Amino acid sequence: MKSPPSLEAFPKAISLAGPSGSGKTELICRLLSWFGSRGLKVAVLKHSHKSGLGDKGKDTERFRRSGAAAVALAAPGLLQITRTFPEDPPLAAVLEALAPHSDLILVEGYKSGPLPKIAVMASSREPLPDYPRTIALVCREPLAAPLPVFFPHQAAELGAFILEFLARKS
Repeated sequence: MKSPPSLEAFPKAISLAGPSGSGKTELICRLLSWFGSRGLKVAVLKHSHKSGLGDKGKDTERFRRSGAAAVALAAPGLLQITRTFPEDPPLAAVLEALAPHSDLILVEGYKSGPLPKIAVMASSREPLPDYPRTIALVCREPLAAPLPVFFPHQAAELGAFILEFLARKS
């Protein structure tokens, strides 16, 4: 099996990280709409510490549990492929799988990972996150910080910031 490429091979990936309930998923949905309105194809990777897929009791779960290395579910308008790994799949391998189908990859999670990050905060009263490679913050309340700060409803401004950052990076 070939080793996945380094993360530098994915100049169009950025992580949104923050505690549970901080609004990451809602923010990603807003960004998806904004990027989509500009004709960009955006992939999303959600990192989870739980291994359940929501297919409990379904054929796909039975196939996975019986040892399938990959299980595909095809339905009208949908192709879902699940690959099985003995542990957390390497981030570079997941990005490699998504890259051919997207102009941009938004990653929810991997707060200690190597991707550039936008830290999503639930409140301005919490301490500023110290995630590595944080490039901006999103908070529901005004916040004094040494990095650019956006409100969750500012998808257009944040989207433009992300595109500018990624253009400079590549």
